[in-house]
Amino acid sequence: MTDSSDPLAEKHERNREQRRAEIERWVTYIQENPPDVWGPQLNSLIESQLEAARESGVSAEQRERVEQAGREWAEEERET
Repeated sequence: MTDSSDPLAEKHERNREQRRAEIERWVTYIQENPPDVWGPQLNSLIESQLEAARESGVSAEQRERVEQAGREWAEEERET
C-alpha cells in the first residue's frame, strides 16, 4: 500500500501495475499462440535491445549502476 499523499509513490505503484498487466498480456499471448509465432517477435525485440545497448556508449561504471538498480528493484518486488 502506498501513501496516497505521495505522488511519486503513486506513480511507482501505477508503473508497477502496468508492468504486471503487460506481463499478464504476454503470458496470455504466448499461451494462445505457438512458439513459431511469438518466438521471432521476441527474438526481434531482444536483438533490438542488444543493438541499442551496444550503440549507447554507456561506460562500465554506468552499466554497473544500472545493474545494481535492477537488482535493488527486483529485491523490492520480491518483498511486495
